[in-house]
Amino acid sequence: MASPAGSQPQVPYPARALSPAHADLARSAGVPALLANENYVEALARVVYYWGYPAVDGFGRTNMWEIMRDKPGTMLGLLPGAPMNTTGCLADYMSPAQRWVVTPNNDTIYGAGFANLAVEPAVIQTPAEVPQGHYWTIQIVDIFTNVVHQLGSASATPGGKFLLVGPTWTGEKPSGFLGVLRMPTNTAGVFPRSFAARTPEAKARAIAVLDQIGMYPLSKDQPGPRKIDCRAAARNAVYPPGVTARMIAADPDASRPQWVNPKTFWDDLAKMLAANPAVGPSDAAMADQARTLIALRQTDPGYRALLDRAALAADAALHASSTYVQVGVDTGNGWQRQMGAGHWGTDWFSRAQATVIYIYVNDYREATYFIRGTDAKGSLLDGRHVYTMTFPKEALPPMDRTRGGFWSLTMYDKDYFMLPDPPNGRTNIGTVNLDANELRFAPDGALTLTLSRAQPADAEARANWLPAPEGQFALIVRAYVPTQQVLDGAYKLPDVIREARDAAP
Repeated sequence: MASPAGSQPQVPYPARALSPAHADLARSAGVPALLANENYVEALARVVYYWGYPAVDGFGRTNMWEIMRDKPGTMLGLLPGAPMNTTGCLADYMSPAQRWVVTPNNDTIYGAGFANLAVEPAVIQTPAEVPQGHYWTIQIVDIFTNVVHQLGSASATPGGKFLLVGPTWTGEKPSGFLGVLRMPTNTAGVFPRSFAARTPEAKARAIAVLDQIGMYPLSKDQPGPRKIDCRAAARNAVYPPGVTARMIAADPDASRPQWVNPKTFWDDLAKMLAANPAVGPSDAAMADQARTLIALRQTDPGYRALLDRAALAADAALHASSTYVQVGVDTGNGWQRQMGAGHWGTDWFSRAQATVIYIYVNDYREATYFIRGTDAKGSLLDGRHVYTMTFPKEALPPMDRTRGGFWSLTMYDKDYFMLPDPPNGRTNIGTVNLDANELRFAPDGALTLTLSRAQPADAEARANWLPAPEGQFALIVRAYVPTQQVLDGAYKLPDVIREARDAAP
């Protein structure tokens, strides 16, 4: 008869060690030992859930490889999508009706794609012809949403080609390439952006730059730069099975995915780790712990139930804490900020919170994000009321315009999506409007923004109006290419003041 140890030789020792042997022996710890081990596993499972949440979310988004398997285009006619190791792009701002990505901006025109570097390296093409002071970037993240490379105008990246490779790649830089960009995981997200003010001319400039930016497989590389053609990609609208354009138009939530399902989390985490056996140094120890828990769950029904329950509890706690009222630290006048965003290190809980409320944030030195969900008195922001935000003369957020810097204030509903059909077409307000000469300054040089559901009667307030939804809402101020004043906290945003009058019904 085979021994108990010999009956499960494939189970790694750390997993077997979490099931106390002979717990009913007279002189063993018995039940106390079993309870101690269960408590340890449950506590570890919660931490692993927070650690792995961004990776499970990101790995789920690689479903675009199947949806867009033929060529780049737009998923649901709303979002940039592309086959494996390729980026797609839009030809205008992202539609406020989309419900796949929380808190996108409407300052830039987006591109997006995911790489599987275990299959082959990818070419990252950067633009050679860019107007002076125009903002562009290519944000490259690993499977955990850590920003590993941030190319663009802020870092004065030259035009040309870079080779994006995985953690086990060995080889030489190909002739004609500017450099090799190594990733710590096989799966990478690649997100180009190009700034566009609210004029046809500005959008044309943005697309002209975005047409020079992209990712494609090394096997498809040819001498010289490739023309991406974002307008053609935007016309290629692709819908998942069972979803139609009419359905999306009638109900934006008709195809809103649940990227992380706590009921299938451990199986989804196992698939992600199988595709990404190597991870970065800040994630390596937790990857080992995750594999131990997955093995334990696969071999012990009691621990399977415990781990499944821990995932449900951790998910509830994560979403309860991931709100614009609670995330980050105070930065003055009611605004909050996650310090070190994009470079999370071992701050796994903050990284998971960011995934919930604004996934794929840039390196904080590229773009600093200020958030809030309350007014100056600490009450929740609500579209029933009228709010103002006044920048004194020459006190707008200090950005480095020589490197393309800009700022914006964006309005989101309680689920952190833009208003699908704002009455004046605005989902945000800032440099995009200033460059289009849409805003009005007071005689003393101050700029007062009005936030309300109803259109203001006053002409100046109407010119500077950012529509709010019915019910609760949240705000982000994005500061792209921030100056040192912003980075070190010396600059303070103005508070959000609730007016005495209520919004009109």
